[in-house]
Amino acid sequence: MAVNVLGFFVAFGSFLFIAQYLQLVLGMGPFVAGLWTVPSAVAFIAGSTLTPIAVGRARPGYVMAAGLALAAAGFLILTRSGGQADLAIVVIGYSVFSLGLAPVFTLATDLIVGTVEPEQAGAASGIAETSSELGGALGIAILGSIVTAIYRSGMTGMVADGVSEQEISVAKDTLGGAVAAGLALPEALGSDLLGKAREVFTQAFQMTAGICALVALAAAILAVVLLQNVRAQSEAGQ
Repeated sequence: MAVNVLGFFVAFGSFLFIAQYLQLVLGMGPFVAGLWTVPSAVAFIAGSTLTPIAVGRARPGYVMAAGLALAAAGFLILTRSGGQADLAIVVIGYSVFSLGLAPVFTLATDLIVGTVEPEQAGAASGIAETSSELGGALGIAILGSIVTAIYRSGMTGMVADGVSEQEISVAKDTLGGAVAAGLALPEALGSDLLGKAREVFTQAFQMTAGICALVALAAAILAVVLLQNVRAQSEAGQ
């Protein structure tokens, strides 16, 4: 359950700031941004499909650890965002960590349910679902707060000629506020404000992706240490 919580922690938290990055930094509309997340969905489906094959060759704990290590690599790719190949980096990083997290989510419920008697399977499944929701909620709350804190810290002390104090205050609060304020300003002033806000948010995005990579690596170590002797439910029944 601990590995499952950590997996959903990085997954749900990253979903939040990747969506913001695509729309508010790269300037995409919701529909186009959604289309660019399709490769990650395909990668997740591929990872889920390949998981039974991998479990036939290695213990579930090792498969989950390998997936988490791959997810960490995906998050490290995201730390390179902000350059000329910005969109490609985000799509590739998103797809890689989705591929890596697929075995974790696929095997977690199987392992949790497999630890109890058949008549307790319903309760164990409920606990597995609760751990998923807990990890996701913590990811959104904690990682979202980290992104916001880094953004606001980076925007502290910002002053722009021709921009009212109220508009600057709105821009300092969130990137969405900065986009709204920038669109309401004359083109030159709005462009300067948005450029600064997007630069700061990109730094927050990179740092949060790095945190996700560290959490994924910690979960991988946890999986190796605690699950190295655990067999999959299907294997245990043979």
